[in-house]
Amino acid sequence: MGLLDENYPIGAIFSGIADRFRVRRQLPGLAPSDRLDGRLALVTGGASGLGFATSVDLARRGARVLLVDVRDLDHAERRTRSLGLAPGRVEALHSDLSDLDSIDRLVTKLAHRGVRIDRLVLNAAIVPTSARSTRQGLDEMFVVNYLSSFALVTRMLGEGLLPCDRAGSEVPRVVFVASEAHRWSEDLTLDAVDHPRDGSPRRVLAWYSTYKLMLATFAWELARRFCPTGAPQLGVFALCPGAMRTDIARELPVPLRLPLDALMRVLFQDPFAADEPVLYLACSRALAGRTAVYLHKMTPKDVDPRAADPDMGRRLWERSEAVLARARGR
Repeated sequence: MGLLDENYPIGAIFSGIADRFRVRRQLPGLAPSDRLDGRLALVTGGASGLGFATSVDLARRGARVLLVDVRDLDHAERRTRSLGLAPGRVEALHSDLSDLDSIDRLVTKLAHRGVRIDRLVLNAAIVPTSARSTRQGLDEMFVVNYLSSFALVTRMLGEGLLPCDRAGSEVPRVVFVASEAHRWSEDLTLDAVDHPRDGSPRRVLAWYSTYKLMLATFAWELARRFCPTGAPQLGVFALCPGAMRTDIARELPVPLRLPLDALMRVLFQDPFAADEPVLYLACSRALAGRTAVYLHKMTPKDVDPRAADPDMGRRLWERSEAVLARARGR
């Protein structure tokens, strides 16, 4: 495995730059009528980067948005108002997605408020430079980048926060911010999915790709479970936004971070451009009645065959339930 392999930071940078020029757009932009007036959206990791841009642009298309993050919430709300959004159009909610108890408290709070989520955008991700343990004794990167999404979706479904008794264009949509990195992953080893990982900075992007493969596999299993008769009760979508300027690599060592920041400023997309496929999957009327759609930027693709494998999807779901039950002490 060489330095230009995508699992190394240098290789990932050059792969991201190449995407700017080699991925041909196949879909039109959203029409002005593709709006979410009267709908409620929830975006994880919404205080910065792609999550913030998505929150703002969903609000601009009429949605009321719940922006979920663990930091910079007051700053995020002030930024939304500075961009011309009315107070209350975007509401910041605290939840630490590395803490399963915090996720449960968020869902309980939303259930007590009686909300129903029409659009759920699962965006949160981290790229830590070392292995860290969560309050439940799990690896932090595993929880934030994968297990938190599984926990949030399954708890919301259990509490009725994602109403799956609708039909046609009214079914809720779940949008997973995945990555083309899911194709680089080694095959999943499910009996070790919650084991401590190698915390070497050289391996962090390999783990990132593994968790993105888990995310895509979970998404396609979710799509199968909520499309039993050919008419989806839940629209499930995933995307890779392409290379963009973000602070996801803020923990990298300075010798790596500084040149990466410089390259991002010059060659990577602004998050308010990179969020176009997220908005398309959340808002486009052309997707009514569809599920299991993956976009690389604005180009439809098949997910990696491993992510679409029904047996792997079922096994990952069952293993994730077992990990959650043990972590919650049940």
